[in-house]
Amino acid sequence: MTARLRRTRVVLTLTSVALVLVVVLLSLRRRSSLLRSAVSPTSSSKSTCNYVCFGAPRAGNRLGNHLFYLAAVLYVASLTGRSPCIRTSPRRSPLDRVFDLDISRLDDEDRCPIHRFRHTLVYAYNPLVETLVGVPSSRRILLVGSFASWKYVRPIDARLRQSLNFRRKLVQFAVQFLRTNTPPGWTDSSFVRVGVHVRRGDFLHRRKIRKGFTTATPRYLRRALGYFVDRFARIQFVVTSNDVPWCRKNVRQSFWDRNRVNITISEGHSAGQDLALLASCNHTVITTGTYGWWAAWLVNGITVYYANFPRPGSSLGNRSHTEEYYPPNWIGFNG
Repeated sequence: MTARLRRTRVVLTLTSVALVLVVVLLSLRRRSSLLRSAVSPTSSSKSTCNYVCFGAPRAGNRLGNHLFYLAAVLYVASLTGRSPCIRTSPRRSPLDRVFDLDISRLDDEDRCPIHRFRHTLVYAYNPLVETLVGVPSSRRILLVGSFASWKYVRPIDARLRQSLNFRRKLVQFAVQFLRTNTPPGWTDSSFVRVGVHVRRGDFLHRRKIRKGFTTATPRYLRRALGYFVDRFARIQFVVTSNDVPWCRKNVRQSFWDRNRVNITISEGHSAGQDLALLASCNHTVITTGTYGWWAAWLVNGITVYYANFPRPGSSLGNRSHTEEYYPPNWIGFNG
């Protein structure tokens, strides 16, 4: 065999191998294309974009605010026929530390087109939320801002109560705490429990005060507790606060007849533990802040609230409609 013939055969062999590789690569490319089309943005948008989620701030918002975020998501989902969701992120939602939530979680990296609805009011209902029914299902709705109003909560009340199941450890804590702190000689059927939440802390900062945040006065608390003392034979007040020393000074047992009134203060417990305690009571006294609002809603009994919030004429007051924040059946007292 001549050298020229051998070179020709080598060339033909290499050509055949190259053709085979081209065929294989084209086949793989076609399969890859089919696979991508199965999970393409268009296909994904049909299955995961018809959701409503909340764009929660990364800092500065606590448990009460996040409960209003959840309520807004459920309300808009019901209004628009969408599925509610919580966006996942490196940090868990504060709700996950307190409740076993049955709600979808979607990745922050999902590429669905977004329709943002910004709520510019604070303690109020925004009727423009009703325009969200016109958003196409190919776009995900993202809620931004404050949605603190009973008008978002009441239409989805049953669904929300079904979702908010306290974690087992918190339920066990509340049962044990209340059992241990039952006054001697009192049985469960011989008295009522009234949860009392006193918000102070950051509401005393100058910046907050300038905006219109207020804190309840000792006069208000005596009047609010007295409302229940006048109506029930025996009462245990379970007091929670972020300023326990102030409560010990201003919500004292000496104000009342010890045979009829017991005051128990929760100290050194987490926000979830205190909320579970308050939710285990029969009625509620609240001061300011969304945390107390939700404690009262969870109890669903008689609620007395501090009516001097927010301060009228302040920037916060001008962005709030208190008749849309406090449910009409709650009882407001001035300080």
